[in-house]
Amino acid sequence: MTPILRGFVLCVLGVFVVNTHATNRPNVLFILVDDLGWKDLGCYGHPLHETPNIDQLSNRGMRFTDAYAACPICAPSRAAIMTGKFPSNTGFVDNYASQLQDQTLRRAKQRQFLKLKEVTLAETLKAGGYQTGFLGKWHLSEGMEARMPTDQGFDINVAGSFLGHPLKGYFSPYRMPNLKDGPKGEYLPDRLTNEAIRVMDDFEKQDQPWLLYLSYYTVHGPFHSKPEKIKKYAEKARRAKVKIKSPAYAGMVESLDENVGRMLDWLEAKKLRKNTIVIFTSDNGGMVRATENKPLRSFKGGLYEGGIRVPCIIDWPDVTQPGSVSATPIHGVDFFSTLLAITGLSQQPKNHSDSVNLVPLLKGDPKFNRAPMVWHYPVGVPHIAHSHPGSVIRDGAWKFLRFYTDGREELYNLRTDIGETKNLLASRPKKATELRAQLDTILKAHNAIIPTKVPAKPKKRPVRKKRTPKK
Repeated sequence: MTPILRGFVLCVLGVFVVNTHATNRPNVLFILVDDLGWKDLGCYGHPLHETPNIDQLSNRGMRFTDAYAACPICAPSRAAIMTGKFPSNTGFVDNYASQLQDQTLRRAKQRQFLKLKEVTLAETLKAGGYQTGFLGKWHLSEGMEARMPTDQGFDINVAGSFLGHPLKGYFSPYRMPNLKDGPKGEYLPDRLTNEAIRVMDDFEKQDQPWLLYLSYYTVHGPFHSKPEKIKKYAEKARRAKVKIKSPAYAGMVESLDENVGRMLDWLEAKKLRKNTIVIFTSDNGGMVRATENKPLRSFKGGLYEGGIRVPCIIDWPDVTQPGSVSATPIHGVDFFSTLLAITGLSQQPKNHSDSVNLVPLLKGDPKFNRAPMVWHYPVGVPHIAHSHPGSVIRDGAWKFLRFYTDGREELYNLRTDIGETKNLLASRPKKATELRAQLDTILKAHNAIIPTKVPAKPKKRPVRKKRTPKK
């Protein structure tokens, strides 16, 4: 589809949607955090981190115990939110092009960008009459090519680029694309929040609902925190006699919370809180150098729970039961279909084919069950020792894993074994066979690239020298 034809189709779709739905639709504030672990918030049980504002958001909305990112690393996970498709479906499965940690696997050429032909959540809401703003980490493009947020449905882009983290650190001068440096020493999360409030304020001057997608670079490394917070958490851990991997990381989490609080306070002051959906989540599990994910196994980069299970809170005022907690598994692709339903826009199953509408769950339907969820990560992070190429399926309480380097398979019941300590593959062969077949069917339907073994080179026999017979 050419860009002109694509634009025409989206415009026609926009006219249709706007003319056939009520205009009093809610705003959407989507907050995505980078590398925030499942246990890193007070409302998820962290013993030291102070997150009163996010905890209060949890008290107002629904907190999910079994929410998942689409990938154990950032870029494919973010693409899945934007497209409503599993990474195996879009083919965008890894940050690292053609790299394999274990050289016994044949290299498969991978993309490091989101194809422009994919219809994003932003494009769909914009076609439906929404103003759309993006701030922070994009990381869905390759180099300086034209795959920026404004190429895929956002009216505004602040600080979004090909960068996966602030190369010069979190204090100005940032020297980042699409963001002017602030005063020396300005803190990046504070600056992005200032910009977000400015954009929302501008949006409110128009007679249209808006989507504000704030994708913080924090709490990704480098671990740069305000000095007073580093000191605070080092002392707090000492007094509590609790081991802490990084006081700077803890300070970053607190600064994140303060900035989320600033945006929620702005919504209250503008009397927009009741007409704004707030979604808060992370793009993958916590980093091994930064935090502790126990009782979950592993960290960012791994396909065990610590790498893919994330915090998630959804506050839909007057709909979600305040303080409710859901143990129903949900996936990062589900935000697409869910937001279309909440905003009164038509579903587009061809565009968000893996996304499931969570509205019944948000309304408290006890019978709601999500279809099986898959993860396909055929490369593995080269510099993370616990990251291994593999594929996963979760269906209800059951999780089946397949690793490509050595061919091993594992089966866990997450309801009884959240730490994935007891491999039930041998004791539950029928369940393993069922999930294996489901996984294979989905990957085949997605035409997913499966790593293959590199044939072993035949060993050369040493050439023996002929002995000269003695005279």
